[in-house]
Amino acid sequence: MTEQHTNNCITVSSLFSVSLLSVIKQLPCFLSQLDNLPINVKDNLLHLMSKRGLLTDTNVAKVIHKRTRILDLSESSVSDRALLRLGVCRNLRKIDLNTSKGERTDITDQGIQALATSCPYLSIVYLRRCVSLEDPSTIALAQSCHQLMELNLGGCIRLTDASLQAIGQNCRMLKSLNISRTKVTDEGIFSLCNGVCKQSLKELHLNNCIHLSDEAVEAVVNFCPKIAILLFHGCPCITDRSRQALEMIQGPGSKMKQVTWTIY
Repeated sequence: MTEQHTNNCITVSSLFSVSLLSVIKQLPCFLSQLDNLPINVKDNLLHLMSKRGLLTDTNVAKVIHKRTRILDLSESSVSDRALLRLGVCRNLRKIDLNTSKGERTDITDQGIQALATSCPYLSIVYLRRCVSLEDPSTIALAQSCHQLMELNLGGCIRLTDASLQAIGQNCRMLKSLNISRTKVTDEGIFSLCNGVCKQSLKELHLNNCIHLSDEAVEAVVNFCPKIAILLFHGCPCITDRSRQALEMIQGPGSKMKQVTWTIY
């Protein structure tokens, strides 16, 4: 066991923690032995490997299991191959493939379509800056994962109105949607705001969607009564008319908590 001195107090690391760290440090040596570990040990390894960005296309299958509910791949370099190995995680509820370091190019429609089929109970899906994704990915998630509540597609630059049409038709429980920096237009926003999620949607990120106009903002304000966070800065076709639409819903009973915009 190891000791750590802080403010005259001694924290003793457990043998279990020390053993996990030893495995992490010599991961290639232990890789073939990970399959047979107990579930609780796999969960701890998965957490450590996620935080350190050590999950790969090869080793992810060694530490997931049928009870895995959360998978954080945001710090790891993975591709479609990793997603194709998630068939065992049918009860997965959250997957995080966001990236804050540049763009993720190795996640494509093939991987997301496989994910949607294998994990139909997903409620939180983060795909920020997965720039290779196109509309078939969103359509697959919308049609297969009916419990979706949070969907981050920000920076998925190839997505179009077809994605919003699928979400509007299928995602009845959706509360938060990020479609910033995509190709969506007013027509896509109309489909979303007139769809099955209009009563549940509370947060919508539209920033840097260069094809949106004031009509998109007005549609959100008029048809999504629970909207509390609305971001549409960096949209050059939006004018002062949108500010006026927002002012009409401000007041003592307003649910709005955060609004950001740029008036051109």
